Amino acid sequence: MKKAKTRYREQTERGGYLYPLETYRFHFDQREKNTPQMCVSYHWHPELEILLIQEGELAITIEGSEYPGTSGDIFFVNPEFLHTMYAQAGQNTLYNALVFDLSFLSFQMYDYVQSRYMAPLLSGKLKFPEKIPAAHPDTPLLRTYLEKILAYNDQRGAHYQFETKLTLLSFIMELYQKDLLIRESERSPGISSEQVNQIKEILLYIQGHYQERIPLDEIAGYFHLSPKYFSRYFKKQFGRSFTEYVNAYRIEQSLPLLEDKNLSILDAALRCGFESLSYYVKVFRSIMGITPGEYRRQN
Repeated sequence: MKKAKTRYREQTERGGYLYPLETYRFHFDQREKNTPQMCVSYHWHPELEILLIQEGELAITIEGSEYPGTSGDIFFVNPEFLHTMYAQAGQNTLYNALVFDLSFLSFQMYDYVQSRYMAPLLSGKLKFPEKIPAAHPDTPLLRTYLEKILAYNDQRGAHYQFETKLTLLSFIMELYQKDLLIRESERSPGISSEQVNQIKEILLYIQGHYQERIPLDEIAGYFHLSPKYFSRYFKKQFGRSFTEYVNAYRIEQSLPLLEDKNLSILDAALRCGFESLSYYVKVFRSIMGITPGEYRRQN
């Protein structure tokens, strides 16, 4: 199980050694679509992720629990938690993400603040709440802190790293003062640790085989399940059918290949497990709303 967890860890480096933090802005225009679009496949990373929804609707699954997200909501993905996100159909969805290593906020001297406030977060004894809704009385103030951090990192002024760190510490202080953090012993997990490990094993299998055909009976047999039971289990845990999820994952993996002008679109399709260009274009359009060629021109 440890091997599966290690291999399915997201490998993206955040910022750099001296500034392990990144901000992201995402836009998914689903107004003309009838099905949700996967923003990111199931994954985990050792950093804390904070999401701020600006417009539209997201369906966010964290450790097996699905949360609806609308404009103004704040979400936290605790370190090492499995998560995925879908932009809802019929919506123009914009959201921001702030991803950073909590040790970025540590103090060199093990003082009272480090002992009393940072150590419980670093050790996992205290967790961040999965969701703080827009209607919560403290949300406007918390949003102000996050919007300042996003602005600092967009503008990159002379002291933006210092401003970011000070604002993050103030943000966490507010979470403490408002009693919004959760003790690990009091948290109600959405699924058991055994189920989390099972999901990670399935994800690992898909990650290792998405470039080839993955017959349903083959993957079901690998996990010693009948195809019928595996299909029901997969849809319950992932919210999508097995085929829908694998196709979405393949499309996600093909995006950086499309940005390489030295590869043809057919090469990108074949490398990601699609058996024909026509089927790749059909699936790509259904998920992304544009053709692979249009995506290449835009990126």
